[in-house]
Amino acid sequence: MSTENAAEPALPDRYREVLALMKEGRKRIAEERSRELLAETPTDGDAMALLASIIVENGQFEEAEGLLRHSLKLMPTEPTPWINLGRLLQQTGRWGEALEHYRHAANLFPAHPGIAATLGQLYQRASRFADAEAEYRRALEHKPLPTYYMQLGMVLLRQDRTDEAIEALQTAIALNPKLAAAYGNLGNAEQKRGNIEAAAAAYEKAVALNPRDTLSYVSFGMARLKLGAAREAAEIFERTLAVHGPERRAAAWLPFARAQEFGDMPAGYRAELGKLIGRTTLTPPDGYASLADLNKALAAALAEDPTVTWEPLGKATRKGGQTGLLLDAPREPFISFEKALRRAIDAHFDGIEREPRHPFRSQIPKTYHLDLWGTLLSEGGHQHSHIHVGGWMSGVYYVALPPALGKGEDGHDGWIEFGHPPPEFDAKFEPKTIAYEPREGDALFFPSYLFHRTLPFSGDVQRISLAFDVKPTSWR
Repeated sequence: MSTENAAEPALPDRYREVLALMKEGRKRIAEERSRELLAETPTDGDAMALLASIIVENGQFEEAEGLLRHSLKLMPTEPTPWINLGRLLQQTGRWGEALEHYRHAANLFPAHPGIAATLGQLYQRASRFADAEAEYRRALEHKPLPTYYMQLGMVLLRQDRTDEAIEALQTAIALNPKLAAAYGNLGNAEQKRGNIEAAAAAYEKAVALNPRDTLSYVSFGMARLKLGAAREAAEIFERTLAVHGPERRAAAWLPFARAQEFGDMPAGYRAELGKLIGRTTLTPPDGYASLADLNKALAAALAEDPTVTWEPLGKATRKGGQTGLLLDAPREPFISFEKALRRAIDAHFDGIEREPRHPFRSQIPKTYHLDLWGTLLSEGGHQHSHIHVGGWMSGVYYVALPPALGKGEDGHDGWIEFGHPPPEFDAKFEPKTIAYEPREGDALFFPSYLFHRTLPFSGDVQRISLAFDVKPTSWR
């Protein structure tokens, strides 16, 4: 029984009782009553889904999955069981399984707009923007919702089809003038087109419609910064951090806004960077005698990975290739690498000293998802300065490095550098940066909001690394 339909009048009274208990916060009694209902009618697929929706909130994912799979066997020609199981796969971070599940569902129910739109979101997450576009267009054929037009606009923008994206977003707004997120995305599109004034106006409208929309509020601050209002931008970033907590882009841009205002970076900025960046050497996982053996297997797997894309759209990689998300459909040697990496990450978390109201050190993850992808840079390859908006902590592991690293005028060719603003930002100050030498078998950990870039190098040997984002699901 899909939770989005849980309040529909057609529901039997026995389900209504359980849902009322849940709404009142009486979860234990709701679970007991739901189990009683299932005992009375053990082949009732909706009762199975109802119980699953309750116990998921307690983290009982394995039992919930069993119930939902049984429900699907009982009602394989109904879309709702497919949707319920798909949601659980997404909730537990099994993105590859979720994508395949929704692909199957979309084939079975080609006219179901919700299934098509969800499949589009999964393709979008995997950076398969053309596939996502096709699914959003299919959803719109059957139900022209403003949210579907907004999602279409987002993937068109990721394909650098800015004018088409703006048209789709304006259609979403025409259908629902109060859709705040559509204005936020319209601001992104206008900014990409270079119309910063229009972008700022769109962000301002988004915040007016939804004052809790921190993404648009920070984007408004960034637009004001580009328009020369550095003090106003800094105040927006400070207010965001004070009211909404550790918003990544606000933390990233605040020191640059203050530097733009005063003509110099804040005192102690470079020292703060050094405190936030950690380095560790991984321990070889079971099945690998040494890190050299692991790295050899990783390099071979990355070289053969079918998802490698040269200079992918919307990414920072130049003169190099980047894979898709390697843990969405995990395989060796990435499964073993993930285990070794998690051990190192957990040890790193143990060493973090809490600092109230700090955008990174104020909280420490207890459980988390990992996104992992590979980067293979050729001669002259680099990544321009960027942050990882979707992560809380990010990092890089070095698989194979060319002998030319550390050459060049400053001895930093191919190194990773922190603290430099992105190339499109017209800085009126001298950046204060800190660079780290890559070492095979080492991982660097840093807050996702730190601007970082890799410096170009020469030579015909690839620089191969694995990057990752930690996405917390609970806190210590």
